[in-house]
Amino acid sequence: MSFVHNLIKRLFPYRIISHHISDLDIQSLQLNTDKNDIVISIEKENTSRHFCCLTIEELTTLFEYCPIIHRTLYESISLDKPIKTYIDFEYFIDKNLYIEDHYKGPMSCLKILYYFLNVPNDTINTSESYTKNILKQFLVLEASTSEKISYHLIHANPSALFQNTTTLRIFMKTIIHFLLLSIIQHKCTTFNINLTVQECATTSNLINQLVPFVNTLRKHCNRCNTSIPFLSIADIAYLLVQNKTNQWTLAIDTNVYSKNQQLRLFESFKYGKNNPLVLSTKFPFHSEIQYSYPNLLKKSLITFMEHDIKPKIYLKDKNFVVDLSSISNPINTLSYNFIHVNLLNQYIDPSIFYNPPTNINIDRNLPKSKHFNTIENLSLSIPDMQMFLNFVENIITSESTHQGYVHSCIRGTYNKNLLFFNIAGNYRFCPKKNDHHKRNTVAIMVDTKNYIYCTRCKDIECNNTILSWKKIK
Repeated sequence: MSFVHNLIKRLFPYRIISHHISDLDIQSLQLNTDKNDIVISIEKENTSRHFCCLTIEELTTLFEYCPIIHRTLYESISLDKPIKTYIDFEYFIDKNLYIEDHYKGPMSCLKILYYFLNVPNDTINTSESYTKNILKQFLVLEASTSEKISYHLIHANPSALFQNTTTLRIFMKTIIHFLLLSIIQHKCTTFNINLTVQECATTSNLINQLVPFVNTLRKHCNRCNTSIPFLSIADIAYLLVQNKTNQWTLAIDTNVYSKNQQLRLFESFKYGKNNPLVLSTKFPFHSEIQYSYPNLLKKSLITFMEHDIKPKIYLKDKNFVVDLSSISNPINTLSYNFIHVNLLNQYIDPSIFYNPPTNINIDRNLPKSKHFNTIENLSLSIPDMQMFLNFVENIITSESTHQGYVHSCIRGTYNKNLLFFNIAGNYRFCPKKNDHHKRNTVAIMVDTKNYIYCTRCKDIECNNTILSWKKIK
């Protein structure tokens, strides 16, 4: 028996340590365990694992009595429990020698997650203040060595939870597809390619198309802005890396959202290794507050929730749905917190659903929930889009100091005569402000029947209930 195995037997003699995680279900029924109990796995010498279910108090006690050198411990993530958002970010240094700054990739991931899971805020006008806000929510753990970059990014103070790992997996894959498509669609003096709809259909296709340009993008596209604050096209390019066999892939490991996944615990080792997962000094968590060790352990857990009164993101009809049943003012919360989730529904790759995990329900009736309607993607071959695209591009490139580009175009769900051109780049003109915003983006709406248009600002403080429509000349 391992040191940890013996220690658990001594501290908690009533707890079962099993070779199979399924055996713990019997104990859960017998002891009426709390939904917040944590299932841990103990890695042994032959890489096999034992499983045990502990309360948060028992886990804290185990960490108190177990020396760090013996902690070969993992958190087992069930398919049917709500979870916090997390990312496993890693790549081998010797296969990616062109990456000089190894902090850019994880920092880009943090900015991306914060953008999609939070309220748009135009009052944050510096990268430093934006990063400070991010690190109030996200705990960054690091196990990097001289050979490998390795980070765990955890939404420790979450603004929203996910229904389960299946939902989070599709969410992360959709974000990745959105980001790679953002690179492809942007145009500048060093990057200008045109692809067919089929060539952009899947993430693997997009990666293959971008491979010849990765180093160019990193070097020359630092000023090519995206709709995500303080995130450039160059920053996104740092998510593309080469693996052990020199094949191009993503630094974000999407396998960690699969069935029966186990994520290494805070200040724990992989068996036979000497690099524990510790707090990152480069990305200090909520530096204004001094967290005790037990609180840091709680924050680092994916399945433990101190407060379950959070919006939850689900899947329904192959679209993301936000359950607001625990929120006191759900309409405002939906409008503000999840303004960007609606955008993601247009970028879901249908192939993600071809082989969904078994025994998992991704479609359910939710009380007091909001379903984002499916929005039709438009192809340049559709006449009305092509007709008005040139008109919109003339508007957003008319000022030399505020150059924009069309990031996407969608047709109205209920009024099919409306086209919504979502604008990225530096064009952020707000009719109410009569000037450009620093960060928040805009959309240009075109009524193809009445031949009129208006600009709709996405700043939550700008009143968009009354829009100023103009004739298209």
